[in-house]
Amino acid sequence: MTRNGHADHDMNWTLRSLLAAGLLSVCAVATAYSATVSSRRAAAAADAEAALAEQASLVAEFARYLKDETVATRDALGAAPRLKPARDTAELIASNDLLSGLEDFDFTELTIAKLDSEERKCLTQAIYYESRSEPKVGQLAVADVVLNRVASPLYPNSICEVVFQGSDRRTGCQFSFTCDGAMQARVNKRKWKESDDLAGAVLAGIRAPVSRRATHYHASYVNPQWADQMTPTATIGTHKFYKFKSRTTVAAAPTAM
Repeated sequence: MTRNGHADHDMNWTLRSLLAAGLLSVCAVATAYSATVSSRRAAAAADAEAALAEQASLVAEFARYLKDETVATRDALGAAPRLKPARDTAELIASNDLLSGLEDFDFTELTIAKLDSEERKCLTQAIYYESRSEPKVGQLAVADVVLNRVASPLYPNSICEVVFQGSDRRTGCQFSFTCDGAMQARVNKRKWKESDDLAGAVLAGIRAPVSRRATHYHASYVNPQWADQMTPTATIGTHKFYKFKSRTTVAAAPTAM
């Protein structure tokens, strides 16, 4: 074999060695990448399973609450005296006490009914704009936060005042939908009715503390600065819920959610 032949042979051997080494490196990188992807998928699956377990626990808690309320109501109705049959309309007119009933009617009740209607609408708006895509328990949690604020001395004492607090200021709104133009979009009638039905049920007493006394929440894909000052209470759907840590943190209450 000539010198050139030896050189070509050595070069081919070198190229083959380099190619083999490169293939081995690619295989090693691919294996490492596959392991990383598998690890991430396992972690994501574990997180999803934990979130599902948390939501199942909350739903079970709410179901127990409804069961207890149903039993209590049934017992109360069973112990109550039987109601007399309703009087016939013709009998009422003939008895001539219809007009006297109108004379004695307290028309301030109409104002109270109107206020109740406004409160229900404000709660419906909060549920719809903040959580209409959430599971029912997530919508209940948002309503729970609104009512927790109403009950707190730190916030206004009506649903509408709580929901629209700070909405007259560009950066001071407590619920973002009240100042970001969300209410100008067309409403989904089906989801609005679902939100309204739920608001009515909550105001009628069908309520469970699913947020665990939370007064704040935020979407899980953001990380507001105020969250570090609060105690986490629950993660439901795409929302994380918080309550004040102590009286000292109440003094430095965050101004927005």
